[in-house]
Amino acid sequence: MTSSSMKYLTKEGFRNVWTNRMMSIASICVLMCCLVLIGLMSMIFINIDSLLNRIEEENVVMVFIKDEADEAQVADMEKQIWNLGNIKDVEFVSKEVAWEQQLATMEKAEREFFTQISSDIPLPDSYKVTVDNLDMFSQTVQGLNKLDNIDTVRENRELAQKLVEIRHGISIIAIAVIAVLFAISLFIISNTIKLTVYSRRLEISIMKSVGATNNFVRFPFIIEGMILGVLSGIISLGLVWGLYEFAVTQFSSFIASLNIQAIPFIEYALPMLGIFIAIGVICGVGGSLVTMSKYLNREGSEISGV
Repeated sequence: MTSSSMKYLTKEGFRNVWTNRMMSIASICVLMCCLVLIGLMSMIFINIDSLLNRIEEENVVMVFIKDEADEAQVADMEKQIWNLGNIKDVEFVSKEVAWEQQLATMEKAEREFFTQISSDIPLPDSYKVTVDNLDMFSQTVQGLNKLDNIDTVRENRELAQKLVEIRHGISIIAIAVIAVLFAISLFIISNTIKLTVYSRRLEISIMKSVGATNNFVRFPFIIEGMILGVLSGIISLGLVWGLYEFAVTQFSSFIASLNIQAIPFIEYALPMLGIFIAIGVICGVGGSLVTMSKYLNREGSEISGV
């Protein structure tokens, strides 16, 4: 196919979008609805995942150090903790800071009682350890218990296990929901494209009757499918963005009451646009080519039936 032919067929693809604008609008609307549903569900699961990450970060392991440990031993313990692996963060908490934090949670009378009864601080130095992968929480805690100069290790294994189960459950639900929506999208889109191609079967038959090759007939439909896919992806992104920001605004007080922040959509806008356009182009081009194949071998059959 020459460059002039490709240029002509590309123009034909753009012209076909406008000429058959009602079917083009129908195809865009159907694909757009499916993409919007996928986009909104994805943002919901992204926010749930962010909330789980926040809870995981607060599920720390407190490693209390023996009082007889000197400064060198305490400093060496931090290295030993990092060497265990699966460690996201290690923070040293001196007993003075821990005691001040504890006093801040008490009523005035309680603070006065504890400060007057003794000047000694009843708390040990400690390390606040954040585990990276909760799937290995138990193994990490076992490693911490084996370190030298450890007094006690305080951890919440049940919460860690529940968080792992919730994350796995959310992941399975997210994959299942998005997969079902994608399958429904393909089914609806393929049927819409069938109607589009069927309404133009006479056009295809005429082109075949005057000697056009299959590739010559396909190319404008490929361009048309790409245009519809790109338009659907861009419009869908705008709708998802607007609906997401509207939902965040409407539920802002509820979100604030949970002491969390909604994930900014701008962080996922570009990747989502790429995914939307890819899905749109694949559905538009693929659906057109698959549906067209049954008409490419009917040279003149539609004309004779008119």
